[in-house]
Amino acid sequence: LLKAFNSYWKTKLSNDQLKERGADFDKVRIGMIEDLNLLRDEYNKLNASTQDQANSEEKRASDRKKAQEKFTEFKHLEQQIIEFNKNAQKALGDQSYRLRKNRFEEVQEVISAKARELGYDLVIDSSYDDKLSRTPSVLYTNGKNDITAVIIELLNKDAAGKYKPAKPAPEEPAAPAPIDQ
Repeated sequence: LLKAFNSYWKTKLSNDQLKERGADFDKVRIGMIEDLNLLRDEYNKLNASTQDQANSEEKRASDRKKAQEKFTEFKHLEQQIIEFNKNAQKALGDQSYRLRKNRFEEVQEVISAKARELGYDLVIDSSYDDKLSRTPSVLYTNGKNDITAVIIELLNKDAAGKYKPAKPAPEEPAAPAPIDQ
């Protein structure tokens, strides 16, 4: 199941869509951080001006008020960035879940249809992923009845462009075994 899922062109398309959405969020986040840095710089300049004895008391009081306003803007934008990050992570997580769920359902539908066509009574998921704390459903198989390649071919039959899988290279015939005399 995992091999078919990862080889499915729509899984690759979904992953690309998630990367694009993440990149869009990153662009917005970077813009917000740049704005935050500008506010910090403006605040620091105004704050320095409030300490400068060369300025009149009136100018220092005015700059103190402006510095306080910049500080309030800074804190507000800082909170907006925190909320944006939280919402962006949730949106990406939700989209990832929906896309993965849909792709798994599509793969399972193709597996079920092919298994019925072949007259199988049972298909067992023997995939193993060392990144997941999941044990395989089958501890031994000789691979004789493995339909994974057929499933991947069926899943990818409508793929186009960069998602179209490369044709496997034809296998070369084995060299003849030496004859003992």
